[in-house]
Amino acid sequence: MKTILKRNVSFVTALLLVLLCFTGCGMKPDDAKAYVQSTLDAGYKASFDEYVKITESTKEEAQKLFDNNIDTVTNSLGFSALGATEETNEKYRELLKEIFAKAKYTVGEVKEKDGGFEVEVSAEPMEIFVGVEDELVAKLQDEVTKSGGDIKEDEINQLAIDMMYDLLTEKLASVTYGEPQSVTVHVTKNSDGVWNITESDLQAVDAALFSIP
Repeated sequence: MKTILKRNVSFVTALLLVLLCFTGCGMKPDDAKAYVQSTLDAGYKASFDEYVKITESTKEEAQKLFDNNIDTVTNSLGFSALGATEETNEKYRELLKEIFAKAKYTVGEVKEKDGGFEVEVSAEPMEIFVGVEDELVAKLQDEVTKSGGDIKEDEINQLAIDMMYDLLTEKLASVTYGEPQSVTVHVTKNSDGVWNITESDLQAVDAALFSIP
């Protein structure tokens, strides 16, 4: 079960916000700041209005990108291979949306550099995963002891999935945050003249937002 939990947690930091980009010959610092803000808001808060305006896409396209990200993370948990039902996976999809919606970040100072921009993002690490692994293992061991060891592997798997859901839901209700971390997000123009944010910078923001023991 510890392996399952580690897989679950690690894939949260692997969430990849789809690269949002737009064309244009002249970008100003305020444009770069708005671009980063809309990217994060679309990826975490499912707030698409500014993203749609900046990227000249549709709300339906933005929603699809967000839903695909949630599905990717949910599927990566590997619960289906453990016998989880679609209903259980759907519960986790909704929980992930709630977790991401509570991400705390502030888009701050913008500097022009090398023909592009460096945008500082202050990310407050959500501590929802702190202690979950130990609590889950303890609860599982307690259940196994109560059963006298007469419990099947598939039953343990289901217990782990259900218990982790309950633990995360409980922690989310009164979630705490660590000290803010600063992440520099680069807004650059590629060879096709399209402004974009690098995938590695988005991963760095994501890693800073979720405190993984």
